[in-house]
Amino acid sequence: MIHIFFEKRLYSSGFIRIAITICAIIFALLAGGVFLYTIGVNPFSAYSNVCSQIFTNKWGIEDLLLKMSPLMLTGISVALAAKMRLWNIGADGQFYMGACAATWVALTFGGSGNSLMLLPLMFLAGVTAGALWIFIPAFFKAHFNVNDIITTLLMNYIAISLVDYFLFGSWRDPNSLNFPITALFPPAAALPMIKNINLHIGFLIGIFIILLIYFFLEKSRFGIYVNIVGNNPNAAQYSGVNKKRLIILIMMISGAIAGLAGVIELTGVHHRLQQNISLGYGYTGIIVTWLSRAHPLGVIFNAFFMAFIFVGGEIMQMSAGIPVAMIYLFQGIILFSVLGSDVFAEYKLKIKKTA
Repeated sequence: MIHIFFEKRLYSSGFIRIAITICAIIFALLAGGVFLYTIGVNPFSAYSNVCSQIFTNKWGIEDLLLKMSPLMLTGISVALAAKMRLWNIGADGQFYMGACAATWVALTFGGSGNSLMLLPLMFLAGVTAGALWIFIPAFFKAHFNVNDIITTLLMNYIAISLVDYFLFGSWRDPNSLNFPITALFPPAAALPMIKNINLHIGFLIGIFIILLIYFFLEKSRFGIYVNIVGNNPNAAQYSGVNKKRLIILIMMISGAIAGLAGVIELTGVHHRLQQNISLGYGYTGIIVTWLSRAHPLGVIFNAFFMAFIFVGGEIMQMSAGIPVAMIYLFQGIILFSVLGSDVFAEYKLKIKKTA
């Protein structure tokens, strides 16, 4: 008789976790290929066409890097909170609030003539809005241990509805043929572009923020406190760390980074506020965090991978007529594959034959 069972690993190395994550991604791509085949699309041709379109022309690379920018920021936003065993599921709402606050600055002060201060004020407003938006869940988590997953998630819907309220109301451009969008911002509200490529400097800002968070987590006393509270809350209490204050601070920094992502997408790509300005970047940031195991440097590589999924989905929509729902299907398969693969990181699959 054959017995199949799991045996606890004595030690799970970083190499094992990376290998298991790669296997989970390969499984997700194979499973996605099966779904493509069921709707009459050759998965090998579809995947080959996506790789060709992205890596052999300038447009593909530029679009990939443009979508990496918000994914890096929402990914590091969620990852920072996860270091303290906190879940910021509301990065999408903070993204919207950052964009909303920056829009208010552009519409209010865009015609004042002081163009040099417009962009810094938009960034300041967006970062502040993201931080304040998560303050409510952070306060209740720190003082009353209210479930942060539920509160941050519900705040998303409030943020999106608030943006819609302004877009369908006083902010709607009268020349937009009744579409819920604002007027174009003045040129002073646009992020500078990187020379010789259609890519704004928000991409570089995202890299800088990730390196900054990595430095603080790994090389500073601040990072030691975060790791203590995240790994052993009881030890943190006895060591004199103010756990409540640190929870609020970390979550507000997390919200500020997600709000920054909204400002960068607004000022670097759209140059006006509109519905669905986020393509689910906040939720995809959760997948980026899981893939990277909340490691800041891993966020960069996994943001690249998820941006590849986004751009690949767009290409398949145009070339094969695949619905946008397939993109979300791929994301869901990847998330569940990575979640399921955690079992193999902690346990070994054993096969034993008995008489």
